[in-house]
Amino acid sequence: MSTSINSDCKLLLYADDSTIMFSHKNPEFISQKLGQELESCSEWLVDNKLSLHLGKTECILFGPKRKLKNVTEFQINCNGHIINSQNSVKYLGIDIDQNLSGEKTANSIIKKVNSRLRFMYRKANCLSAETRKTLSMALIQCHFDYSCSSWYAGITRALKNKLQVAQNKTVRFIKSMGPRTSIKQAELSSLGFLNIENRVKQLRLNHAHKIYYDTCPSYLKNNFIKINEHHAHNTRSSQINYVTPKIKGIESTTFYYNGIHDWNSLPDSIKSINDLQRFKKEVKCHLIHTSEERERRVIS
Repeated sequence: MSTSINSDCKLLLYADDSTIMFSHKNPEFISQKLGQELESCSEWLVDNKLSLHLGKTECILFGPKRKLKNVTEFQINCNGHIINSQNSVKYLGIDIDQNLSGEKTANSIIKKVNSRLRFMYRKANCLSAETRKTLSMALIQCHFDYSCSSWYAGITRALKNKLQVAQNKTVRFIKSMGPRTSIKQAELSSLGFLNIENRVKQLRLNHAHKIYYDTCPSYLKNNFIKINEHHAHNTRSSQINYVTPKIKGIESTTFYYNGIHDWNSLPDSIKSINDLQRFKKEVKCHLIHTSEERERRVIS
């Protein structure tokens, strides 16, 4: 199917999910372009004895809120079938909104966590602490983790606090604590947990490690440029750190910006660890230590 799509469009394929992406400043031109590409794609599918299910096809226009306000209507016409723009779409299990804020995804996770906790509390008397932890990891933690590098950085501080509150409720459930018991790093560490912010950072750093040691898909490396490849420096720092990109607005929420920032902030002794499993262990210890130090400073 990729042969039917022009090179100025990006085609994303995963199992039976297909997405066409096109970027331009003029929404009307985007609409016309995507309509042409969908018709071309539909013809290719028919020629190969397949069909495009337009009833399940959705479209969404991404952009800053101030620019989206000026777009009164956005739709795509494919062979006479009108596809109206949506405020959000679900792609590979993630709710993506028009300004890529991550808000819809975060609210969905909070709702799922609270719902599953209520269900498990009804069965709590029949469950051991180990079983409660296993169920929480399987039914709750997976939602905090899934694709968090793509949405967590963009959400508001209020939503980040709500996610942390949801994790704290989970810890209280596992450890049979009262509803007002304070949850600090010590309680999280006793279960082998990191708080939400550090868990996201840990997963980002795992990706950054794979990028640095070239064990990741090539497309992930596009914006990761080592300092010695960009400047005529040949110091230890220039070999192991990346050029921090100049960013503005929504770019500060991207994986590559936050991944580079987190990687450069790590001690060189950890960045030098080639083995991924050992790296994960050292990163977790480092993040726990940093969190404990921060808590001590707040108390003092």
